[in-house]
Amino acid sequence: MDFLLSHHEWMHNTLGPMTTWTTTQLDVLEDTSEAVIERSYPSASTEMKAIMAKLTALGIFLDDSIENDVMYEEIGSFAHNLYIGESQPPGILELYQECMKELSHLHDGDAVLRGLAVVPWINFVDSCILEKRLLTIDTELRASPYDMGYQHLAKQRRDGISHIARETSPGASIHFPLYLRNRTGIAEAYAAAIFKHHKEQKLPLSRYIMALPDMSFYIVVMNDLLSFHKEELAGETVNMIHLRTRALKENRGTGASGEWTALDTFNLLCDEVREAANRIDEIVRLQDIEKIMRDRSYGRDMGLSEFDVAIALQWREFRDGYISWHLESQRYKLDFIQREQFQPS
Repeated sequence: MDFLLSHHEWMHNTLGPMTTWTTTQLDVLEDTSEAVIERSYPSASTEMKAIMAKLTALGIFLDDSIENDVMYEEIGSFAHNLYIGESQPPGILELYQECMKELSHLHDGDAVLRGLAVVPWINFVDSCILEKRLLTIDTELRASPYDMGYQHLAKQRRDGISHIARETSPGASIHFPLYLRNRTGIAEAYAAAIFKHHKEQKLPLSRYIMALPDMSFYIVVMNDLLSFHKEELAGETVNMIHLRTRALKENRGTGASGEWTALDTFNLLCDEVREAANRIDEIVRLQDIEKIMRDRSYGRDMGLSEFDVAIALQWREFRDGYISWHLESQRYKLDFIQREQFQPS
């Protein structure tokens, strides 16, 4: 209850006055940001939950505010100000940086884990700008009005110089959808948080680091799969599933004429995320740990320590909570999925 109460007070007494959002909008943001953290990291300390929920709320706010030209300009200077030691403008970005500092202090003692936990929040700000550019590309000039050089290209077009070129092969951009999604999804930071439930927890990084790439993939892809229904209803097409579908359109799929469809991509990603989860389970020795728990045996008989137990169980806790939050959240409109479908027969 301490976490929920403190987050509520922060939302309405600190974040709220810095925005023009209504109380209803803030309530929705509060519910989303606290619920995903509470479900994904139930055993984490109040301190760790609080900072992750604050950053989640701020990230959602920044993403939703990118259409505001003033905010866009401020976001564009965020990383530069950070790199050269300049202050952020008073308001949201100043608060965002303060929260990143707080997160960094919680990771004292491990420079690598600190980087995994903090740097994605910096990259996220730049990715908001990148997404806006992708949404505003002039297809003839193959550039966004927000790109450097765009005005020069536009002048050439007015002067009669053509920039129409042949389309590149769709498959040439096959890796871009995941690249973009990893930056916008802040997945590495959420993965790092799995293994830092409180400031004093000191799990050996080398025992789980090889699972981090698959964990990051799992986090963004599972979100995209469980968001797909909502985004289809809203007519959204600038997401990883549709971007990857376009990159794979030369493949044979299940469409009426044999074309590759978004559903084909959805099914492909289901297979890939299942494989990623199996690799993670193997690296963290989850099955061995679960056997130890069932048999009430000693982990040292299998060469496992209390560190291995914590790593495996904290991953399982995150995995189960992350999925259940998506399924139960009104945000994703998955009410049509019946609980009975997931009950063992």
